[in-house]
Amino acid sequence: MLKPRKLRKNKYQESTLDRFRGNFRPFRDFLAVFVWFCFVVALGAGLSRLYSRVVNGQWLELEKVDITGTHRLSRGEVLDAMGLGRGECTLGIDTQRVAARLGRLPVVDKAEVILDWRGSVAAHIEERKPVAVVVCAGHDMLMDSEGVLFAEVKKPNHSLPLITGLCDTEVRPGDSISDDGKQHIEALLSALEGSWLSNAAIDECRWSAGGFTLIMGQRAVPVNFGKSGYKQKLAKLKDVIDTLNDRGWTDLVTGIDLDYPGRAYVDGQFPVSESGQGTTKRSG
Repeated sequence: MLKPRKLRKNKYQESTLDRFRGNFRPFRDFLAVFVWFCFVVALGAGLSRLYSRVVNGQWLELEKVDITGTHRLSRGEVLDAMGLGRGECTLGIDTQRVAARLGRLPVVDKAEVILDWRGSVAAHIEERKPVAVVVCAGHDMLMDSEGVLFAEVKKPNHSLPLITGLCDTEVRPGDSISDDGKQHIEALLSALEGSWLSNAAIDECRWSAGGFTLIMGQRAVPVNFGKSGYKQKLAKLKDVIDTLNDRGWTDLVTGIDLDYPGRAYVDGQFPVSESGQGTTKRSG
């Protein structure tokens, strides 16, 4: 009996293993995406939990605020402007934004805020420096070199020049005087700075359409300075006062006008003759 010839294997026929691999490939891609998705979700949850523990950790809580450079501002005013609360997470503090809040205070010229990760914040403040007191609608306002009226003065300040007549409207701290008024004040203060005439000798710098009039001495003698040439007029005033002192006429003066080229006019009860006295105007 003849045995059937063993069937030869067709080399072009796909094997069972290859068919399984082909059918598993789409599922394998899906499984890889699913595993990656689960990994990302788990990682996000872990990082979120870690961040929550870090943020809520006591070592990141705001415990102290150091404030330097203040003279007119109280600690409470600075803290209110900063808007920070005790126990607040230091990671959420924007130092530039806090410095900008401090800069909105009229008294503050510059502010810098530095964060210490150990639970403290340092605020260094530079307050505006007053150069004069400007009277506006009955209120004495401190003015800095930029013309900003940054604070009201409740008590007389005899160390600073008192400017009147330049600001008649109601103002609030932080407002500025007009550019024209600022220029006139700057020119006058520049002439007075370092001169022989002290601020204590000037009771008032009164502005009008004709310029500045300085009210001087216990008898409130008006000295007309005009609108320009203040340094030259200061030198002229010194010569006038020296002459009056030499003649013993200082207490007789009722007014001095320096707003003339090369000369000054002095009003007062001066001797006019040997027989009597009268009111005269003398030039020099």
